[in-house]
Amino acid sequence: MKKFLLANLITIGTFAFAQTYCTPVFPNDCSGGDMIDSFTIPSAGFSHLDTGCSQGSYGDYINQTINLNAGVSYAFSVTHEYSDQYVRIWIDFDNNGTFDDAAPELVATAASIGPDDNSVTNGNIAIPATVTPGTYRMRVGDRFNNEPEPCNILGYGEAHDYTVVIGAAPSCLAPGNLSSGTVTSNSAVVSWVASTSTVGVGYEYYYSSTNTAPTATTAASGSVGASALSAPLSALTPATDYYVWVRSVCSASDKSAWSLSTSFTTECAVIVPTTAYINDFSTFPGNCWEQASGGDTTTGSTDTDEWWYDGDFLNAGDGNNSAKINLYYNETIAWLKTVPFNLSAGGYRVKFDYGVTEYSDTTASAMGSDDVVQFLVSNDGGTTWAVLQTWNAANAPSNTSTTYSYDLTTYTGANTVFAFYASDGTVIDSEDYEFFVDNFKVESTTLATSEVSKAKEEIKAYPNPFTDVLNISKADLVKSVSVSDVSGRLVKTIETPSSALHLGDLKQGLYFITLNMKDGSRQMIKAIKK
Repeated sequence: MKKFLLANLITIGTFAFAQTYCTPVFPNDCSGGDMIDSFTIPSAGFSHLDTGCSQGSYGDYINQTINLNAGVSYAFSVTHEYSDQYVRIWIDFDNNGTFDDAAPELVATAASIGPDDNSVTNGNIAIPATVTPGTYRMRVGDRFNNEPEPCNILGYGEAHDYTVVIGAAPSCLAPGNLSSGTVTSNSAVVSWVASTSTVGVGYEYYYSSTNTAPTATTAASGSVGASALSAPLSALTPATDYYVWVRSVCSASDKSAWSLSTSFTTECAVIVPTTAYINDFSTFPGNCWEQASGGDTTTGSTDTDEWWYDGDFLNAGDGNNSAKINLYYNETIAWLKTVPFNLSAGGYRVKFDYGVTEYSDTTASAMGSDDVVQFLVSNDGGTTWAVLQTWNAANAPSNTSTTYSYDLTTYTGANTVFAFYASDGTVIDSEDYEFFVDNFKVESTTLATSEVSKAKEEIKAYPNPFTDVLNISKADLVKSVSVSDVSGRLVKTIETPSSALHLGDLKQGLYFITLNMKDGSRQMIKAIKK
């Protein structure tokens, strides 16, 4: 029986290479970046890198062998040097010299993401469980702006041919159709469809914030029983991308390969501005800020177009980045929404700098006759909005920096969001200008970063910047120390501190060190961790 099977495999392999296959043609070639520059199948251990544009836009790589198994799906990646690429992959399972442009021989279809030289196509190759083990030819086709064909004759693009050896289906197959749901700022639920194999033990799952697939020896993050088709994930980091894989544990000694992944992004955490939250727009639009479009202050936003952008504040050319919106084209409606805040402790205010200039200039400008820019607040996470400030043709800002400040005494919601709403109206006006916002702050009215009350005993901190230890003078007067990052998130608390604050576990960056004095007063020190 073994001799008969070996003879069959040899016959299939010999027959595969005896066929004459069509040579695909791309008359516009691939030299402009419409190429298969690199082709990888990580879980199969296959990597074919930096091949560039093949002569004649066709690469005959049948001397390179890819080992796959029946009944298994494999993630693949193709890199290009131009955007809008379409990739399809075929395997000639009947070895008749023709790639059928439909299943089962069409095993993958995907499209690229990313611009130009960062363009990449990620997809999945599905090998049917019914395929006879043997040696076959695989064709990978890439085409700009259209799906390639097995015997392509039009457009820009490239094709590669490889040899693929299909092994028998594993005895234990992975579950399928992974999905995620019930995503919060620190948790999610991942679900799947049961394996077609008999799963005697259960399922193991692995999750990571990097899209690197686990290997057979990778330790699982957790496990569930054989009847479970979902698993809860907890203690996740807010505003973070996560990738999840699941495998079947059919018996103690038989585990499947890891499944194809699913991914999700945790929601932004609500920020408690313990000392002060600051967004200086050095990174635009800011962590967990978002843009939207359409609608009005009554309906809220209705679309996802992004019209706000970043640039030097008041076009000063000094590298001081800010958020800005150009109002010239009528019916432009743009939103810039902040991260949510928990203001339930009360005693906060909001501040920012603003101004208006001619478009791409520093000179002053009027606003259009029905143009409006409004500063809004929502106590329910952005469902309903209230107007705090309106700018229009009657009170257009100047081309010098002006600070807006609003006392939030009456706003103590646990899910408070602010927004800048800009509308160019319906009237076609000649004014072509930019509205700027910079240095957005939510801070305590009793301890503002720029208005710290002078304490009877001023505490000094040194060295600043520091490496691991920040020393403070008169530590005997300090009851406790609170350390917050630039987003206002509390990262460390030290009760009854000594003169040496051990802060080596902090990441590099700027921190606000709040000293809670024994006499009830507070002092705040800005310190930089090297």
